[in-house]
Amino acid sequence: GVLIRDGEMRYWITHSWLCTNSKDLHRLKIPWKQWAKEGYLTIVDDVEIDPKYITNWIAEQAIKYNIPKIALDGFRYNLVSNALKDIGFDWKEYKNVKLVRPSDIMIVSPVIESCFNKQLFVWGDNPLMRWYTNNTKMIRTGINKTTGNMTYGKIEPKSRKNDGFMALVAAMTIENELGTGESTFADLPVIVG
Repeated sequence: GVLIRDGEMRYWITHSWLCTNSKDLHRLKIPWKQWAKEGYLTIVDDVEIDPKYITNWIAEQAIKYNIPKIALDGFRYNLVSNALKDIGFDWKEYKNVKLVRPSDIMIVSPVIESCFNKQLFVWGDNPLMRWYTNNTKMIRTGINKTTGNMTYGKIEPKSRKNDGFMALVAAMTIENELGTGESTFADLPVIVG
């Protein structure tokens, strides 16, 4: 997804891919074929998503928006690092990739909660993003599960996907690099999560 900040408002433009050979496909009780027709996701006839699908989409967004940095789950970085480097994003060499850790998510979770409370997130009438968000729950971490820090988890791990929401969370970990968003909308920097 692409995160754009305009003042207090956060605009989230997202896209997803779905593998037709996924072992979990039969569990998904969603109209994924319809969502593909509507342009919210791309169907991939494979067992996994080739990183080039993602980096091609990012490169397309970079034509429209100024993308200074990308944030993603550090756990998955090795899978996409070469493809990201091909389009100019690298954690070590260019230092324009943030590898998001659980502690980063804990720090930004109060900001995300505040954005939801104040209705500062905008992603339009996107049923896939609604599904991702509704599949996500707040969970406490640490030794004391009643007062520990908050993070996010899936409501149900196999058939309730939340990848789009977690991409938004990753982007939010570096949204301070967007500044206040007080600029003309076309000149705003963008973060990809």
